[in-house]
Amino acid sequence: MYENPNSSKYLENSVNTASPAKLVEMLYQNSIERLEKSKNMIKNKNFSEANKQIIRVQDIITELNVSLDLKAGGEISQNLRALYNYMNRRLIEANLKKDVDILDEVKTMIKDLLETWKEAMIKANETVKDLNKNSHQSKFDVQT
Repeated sequence: MYENPNSSKYLENSVNTASPAKLVEMLYQNSIERLEKSKNMIKNKNFSEANKQIIRVQDIITELNVSLDLKAGGEISQNLRALYNYMNRRLIEANLKKDVDILDEVKTMIKDLLETWKEAMIKANETVKDLNKNSHQSKFDVQT
C-alpha cells in the first residue's frame, strides 16, 4: 500500500504543534479510526493486523489514563480512570475473542468522550474570551 510521505510529516507537525486539549481530541479520533479498521480486519480474517490495531488503541487509552491528574481533576478524573480501565478490559476481551460487538461498544464510548471533550473545549474557550473581553489586557489563553 502506498503511503504519502508528506502525510506522516504533516501528522508529526500536527502533533508537535497541538495544544494538550487538541492532542486529547486527536487521540480519541485516532482510537475510533483504529477500532473501525480492526473491525474490518476481523471481518476479513486478518487477525494479526486487527491485533496490532487493538493493541494500539489500548496503548492510547493507557496513555490517557496515566496522564489523568486525580488530585486536580477530582471526581471527573476518577470516573475517567474507571472508564479507561473498563475500556482496556473490554479491548483485551475483544482481542481474545475477535468480537466486533465489543469493539463497537468501546468505539461508542470513545465517540461519546470525544463529543463531550469538544463541547468542554468550546465552553472553556468561550469563558476565556469573556474573561479577556472584560479585561484591559488579555491575561488568559486556552488553545484548542
